[in-house]
Amino acid sequence: MAVPELKTVDIGDGRVVSYREAGSGTPVVILHGLGGRSDSWAPQYEALSDSYRVIGWDAPGYNESSEMPEDEPSIRDYTIVAKRFVDAMGLDRFHLVGHSVGTCLSALFHKAHPEQLISLTLAEAVIGNGPDPKDKQDAAIAARAKDFAELGPEEVAKKKTPNSLSPNADPAAIAAAVAFAAKVKVPGHLKLAGALIRSNIFDFVTPLACPGMIIAGSDDRSAPPEFVKQIADAYPGINHQMIDGIGHQIAFEKPEQFVNLLRNHLGAAS
Repeated sequence: MAVPELKTVDIGDGRVVSYREAGSGTPVVILHGLGGRSDSWAPQYEALSDSYRVIGWDAPGYNESSEMPEDEPSIRDYTIVAKRFVDAMGLDRFHLVGHSVGTCLSALFHKAHPEQLISLTLAEAVIGNGPDPKDKQDAAIAARAKDFAELGPEEVAKKKTPNSLSPNADPAAIAAAVAFAAKVKVPGHLKLAGALIRSNIFDFVTPLACPGMIIAGSDDRSAPPEFVKQIADAYPGINHQMIDGIGHQIAFEKPEQFVNLLRNHLGAAS
């Protein structure tokens, strides 16, 4: 199955969010990571759309979604947009799935709007650099911007993306991930990266109001298993899973295992 067509929805103030969707039934909303987009989730659209309405959003500044108006938006600002998005889509209750920085948005959404969630999934959850001193955060933001300014998105993708996969990743998966990353829209990426660097997911953690699952990749260097365990420990009762042999590119490495975990979790929570 090819990814569904790209659509947009008006969220007010002259702003839109782009998204893709497949299937019908109980909604499953997926919030991608820094290197992701709504087109990351082809296996999810294909495998879950027989039972669910699977919706993948594009964060502000990604695909056709309007840019964030703030110079340095926060995770809270992005979560407000996510709330406006699900409201514009008419979603009263839904399953929420976040990947990477999308886990920070999902954790905060769960804290702010628990009554809307049927279940919560945090895939390869990241802590953020919020605990670091501000000068170290500033340096990380500047370094990322410098890479894109000097190398351009294609060279950044070639240089950085292979390190985000398992050392034993299939070469075809690496090539697909690099090609996908090369199409990034740099301004939107840098704003979302800055929000992640300023954030600390533990500021958003609250006791689970719905069934929860958290997933680690055994070879993940962006969300190392020991850090994911710290986040899992902050959510008593969460279903803590590990996918062996993957790095941070859960959309490209062993996607069928992520699909199976999701299917089981969503089914148990429904």
